[in-house]
Amino acid sequence: MKILSKKNPKKIIVIGAGSWGTAIANLLAQNSNEVFLVANRVEIIDEINQNQSNQRFLPDVKLNKNIQAIADFSTEIKTADLVFIVTPSSSATEIFQKIQENKPAKKCGFVICSKGFEHETLLLLSDAFEKITKLKNYAVLSGPNFAIEVAHQEPTVTTIASRKKKLAKEVIEVLNNDNFQAHYFKDPRTAEICGIVKNIIAIGCGIVEGLGLGVNAKSAVVMKGISEIQLLCKKMKASSEINHAAGFGDIFLTCSSTKSRNNSLGVMLAQGKSYAQIVKETKKTYEGEFSAEAVSQIAKKLKLQLDLCEEIHQILTRKHTPNKIRSIISKSILS
Repeated sequence: MKILSKKNPKKIIVIGAGSWGTAIANLLAQNSNEVFLVANRVEIIDEINQNQSNQRFLPDVKLNKNIQAIADFSTEIKTADLVFIVTPSSSATEIFQKIQENKPAKKCGFVICSKGFEHETLLLLSDAFEKITKLKNYAVLSGPNFAIEVAHQEPTVTTIASRKKKLAKEVIEVLNNDNFQAHYFKDPRTAEICGIVKNIIAIGCGIVEGLGLGVNAKSAVVMKGISEIQLLCKKMKASSEINHAAGFGDIFLTCSSTKSRNNSLGVMLAQGKSYAQIVKETKKTYEGEFSAEAVSQIAKKLKLQLDLCEEIHQILTRKHTPNKIRSIISKSILS
């Protein structure tokens, strides 16, 4: 493998040792960077440091020896070059506050890999990050990136979106190799909005799949969803351009693959199960459920009519028969 960052290795912190955080840490470590992976479970820290594995989140993947798992980043952040934030959106505020309290090195850049809104304020995570930390040296990483495929070194592209082109270039250099290519996009807010709404669209595609409504209907869901992304981007003063990995690329991945958690949620909803019942059975949480609630609130505040997002929100909040769900989804895509 060609290692592009070998001549200039960086000290990098990755906060979050789930599947995506571990995959990003492994990619950065393969590119000869010094990587500190922050985990909140002692058993995961011990497994990574002793066995070079994280079987719970990335089964059967041998992790690079350049990764060191840690429980706390307060010391390392004072000399880090980059920090990748890869936690659920529900944990973002706590992480941002801890970053602010620990006074990172002035040279340090931040990469927000989490997707969603800040749960209390419904701010985009980049806006919440800037508000809490008072730092502006950040980028957003978003794209069609299944963690296990990145870990297995399958060909992958992603977007690094930032108003700081110098930072984006630095992030791209530490990520890129023969199997993984990151590309620059100028507007982090667009990347975030796409990353949020695509989960709602994926639920809609799963519903269509579960009801057996065909490819025409699934295509209509995607087209409707893209138009609603662009409406939301325009109202939130973001670029409506989606011809990049964080836009159309991620929409395609999440809406077309049964590996997508939100897509599978839609399939189960189409069977007439309530969201609460699904969570109880699968013991999983679904980012798309909170995204649908948040987008519904934001659309009302901005006086936006987002039929697809609103109807999927309604499906998630009540238990419906498959026939009723068919009626709701058909109405939303034909309106």
